[in-house]
Amino acid sequence: MIRMYQGKLIKYYRTRKGMTQKDLASGICSVSYLSKIENETIEPSSDVLELLSERLNISLDSQEESVETRQRILDWYTFIKDKDFEKASEEYDYLKDVCLASGSQEIKNLFFIFEFGYLNVFQSNNKKLTFHYQQLEDMMDLFNNESLYYFYKFKSMYQYNKNDLLGALKSLQNAEEIYPNLDQYDLSLYYNLSVFYRRTYQLYKSLIYAEKSLQDAQNAIDYEMITNSQILISVNHIGVGEYQLAEKDLLKLKKQKKYLKPHTIATIFHNLGYIYYQWNHLEKAIEHLMIAVDNYKKNEDKVDSIYLLCLVYYTKKDISQLRKSLSSGQSLSEAINSQKFVFKFYILENKLNKTTLDEGFIMKMEKEIIPFFTNSGEHNEIMRHLKLLGDIYYEKRQYKKASEYYKQIHHFYTNTFRLEDY
Repeated sequence: MIRMYQGKLIKYYRTRKGMTQKDLASGICSVSYLSKIENETIEPSSDVLELLSERLNISLDSQEESVETRQRILDWYTFIKDKDFEKASEEYDYLKDVCLASGSQEIKNLFFIFEFGYLNVFQSNNKKLTFHYQQLEDMMDLFNNESLYYFYKFKSMYQYNKNDLLGALKSLQNAEEIYPNLDQYDLSLYYNLSVFYRRTYQLYKSLIYAEKSLQDAQNAIDYEMITNSQILISVNHIGVGEYQLAEKDLLKLKKQKKYLKPHTIATIFHNLGYIYYQWNHLEKAIEHLMIAVDNYKKNEDKVDSIYLLCLVYYTKKDISQLRKSLSSGQSLSEAINSQKFVFKFYILENKLNKTTLDEGFIMKMEKEIIPFFTNSGEHNEIMRHLKLLGDIYYEKRQYKKASEYYKQIHHFYTNTFRLEDY
């Protein structure tokens, strides 16, 4: 029996080499016979397969897929998820040689997909990343369910890094459709779906998937994912204004501090800091946010807590500390190339300098900032900035223009949403 995907491989490489079916079939078999091979509706002889592969200069070796190599690729995924660069890069160097020399096209495909994930995590600014992604898009017909599943997961990460939240969510939804057909658990799927539903302000769905993530983590007895899922549930409670419930759960987790990783500790303290900011317990908020900043190792994580710290100082009217934190946040935003936070700190700086009524600020809001957040799909950010523009025009007594922006807010407004600066 023809091995699955051999026909697709023949078609893929024939197309890449710019050959017609007639070119490839000439002297080997009829065009109609080749067409059936490519569509995998017949079982060709080994002689025909060998001649076709020689003409295409590829290997269609039908040896069984290496179980050991496949498992090592999946183990590599653990290092990638954990952002353990030392171990992930060590495995990358090993697997690159092993997989490229493999006679199994499925192994090569799986490695190529995980290489894409590796580059996404550790070399997101690498120029070859986009080319790598485009190649994978062209190869999708060759992927089995397992390869396709991981491709969609890494594609989601790629789109997230491009600030395309709606695209990232769609890719995860595609992965979710394939997931029941796999013979393995991936505890990060429902967790990531919950995160993206929350970021696109679909809080009801986010809470459902956070609960699913928690249930799967409990079944797998994965304490780290249990904690992360519990935090995510609390974040969703914060999103609908259930601050007391969120605080209660986060304080329970805080008691387990000595068993938790620094990043997890930081996330707990960050969210408690946000709750205390909302309650106007400003000193308590500052205390918790400073601990969050100290425990976060990556600048991409620190910048969020620094921004919230700026809001606390702004509310407290501590201009000296605000300017220090603002300068730190602006530097970090530029260093990590986060356009989102570049814009957020820009707005805060103009509020501090009382220049939000200036035409230059208004034009930047309308021409750059609003379109940026609209394209990202981050609805809470869109509403927040639409409200700011509405308030600006209202203050300038341009009531018709203000009304237009308030109407746009109503378009996005669902459930209960607090329109704070954060």
